[in-house]
Amino acid sequence: MKTYLFHGQAGAGKDTQVEMILKKYDVERIATGEMMRKMKEEGDPYAVEVFKKVAQGIWPNPEETFTLFAQWIKRFDPKKDWILVSVARYVDQIPFLDKVLTDVGRKLDKVIHFTLTEGKALERLAGRKICSNCQGTFHPTFKPEKIEGICDLCGGKLEVREDDKPESIKKRFEQYAVSIKPYVEEFNKRGILIEIDASPSIEEIHKEVLKHLEFSNERQN
Repeated sequence: MKTYLFHGQAGAGKDTQVEMILKKYDVERIATGEMMRKMKEEGDPYAVEVFKKVAQGIWPNPEETFTLFAQWIKRFDPKKDWILVSVARYVDQIPFLDKVLTDVGRKLDKVIHFTLTEGKALERLAGRKICSNCQGTFHPTFKPEKIEGICDLCGGKLEVREDDKPESIKKRFEQYAVSIKPYVEEFNKRGILIEIDASPSIEEIHKEVLKHLEFSNERQN
């Protein structure tokens, strides 16, 4: 079974591409944002402690995040292909991800990095809405929801993030540009990095993504 990692800055459309893949192929989508929220709701003692720190403005370190991830990943079907969505965001998190995957008998087969210019990021993020439940993303121009303010995927409430403002977006873009360089260098050295221009249409990007991936099981209609 294949294990892919999708990563890209906010606005690059990685979540949209995963949603499109899930409609056609029977794969597992695995993300840490959902993990944190779900494990806290279930009362996992370690997750509760991590969230206490977050409430104090202390973001979890890689060891804390991947201690939880090592438990979370066991919930997914090992007989299916996996897509990890920005599970490792920084180069110092990569060894932790490697260990978790090794422990369950897997390895990264390819890393898909979606690239976007600052101008395109501003255009995409202005007006973006995110589901408070499943983290699905929508946009009034590029990907409007069917019912105003309601997530097409799960029926959750859509919200506009406070940091999706031009000044905040610009700052995040600059920070990402610095952090991503050693990250892509590491995967490039391994020979598993695929960089995809995320500026064309969703459909064009999707065609390019599928050129580089193999999936074991198509969904049965």
